[in-house]
Amino acid sequence: MRWVIATLVFAASAFGAHYFTIRAVPGFIMNKVQSTFQAQGLPLNHFVASPRQTPETQRVVRPSPDLSYAVCRFDVSDGPVVISAPAWDGYGSLSIFDGQTNNVFVASLDGQDASVILHKQGDAPEVGGRGSVGYVSEGHATLQISGAGIALIRRLAPTDERHELSTARVADAICEKINWR
Repeated sequence: MRWVIATLVFAASAFGAHYFTIRAVPGFIMNKVQSTFQAQGLPLNHFVASPRQTPETQRVVRPSPDLSYAVCRFDVSDGPVVISAPAWDGYGSLSIFDGQTNNVFVASLDGQDASVILHKQGDAPEVGGRGSVGYVSEGHATLQISGAGIALIRRLAPTDERHELSTARVADAICEKINWR
């Protein structure tokens, strides 16, 4: 009987630790990131370029000084969001992270634009429908996601000139709600 109780206690502890590690910790991390970005004035549904990474500007452990970064906080709770990043001549990517820190979408920007429409279940815009950013075309990927997340554009920009060019391209990136109805 003692072995049965010990086994049940062990199994319950293992399940609890697993659940905490897999479900609670990533959500806590993303909520902290969202709160920090909000406190820093990063608006919702708008890309903002970060300064060139140097030892003085590093907030994240060892971000690459050869990459330029632009980030957008989004939330699909009130409707779909379109995210689009312009092409880059060299390495570049658009990544989408959900509320559990999962990387749910990645697209290359090496010579081509990338675009995705994020929506919650049952709220997908119709292809060919009119939205605030124009027609929802077949050129957009669609992705079902719940709640808030982060979109990240990374581009190889090892020199000050390339970083300035990359920062200027952020104005051509889109991260906004779609009002297609």
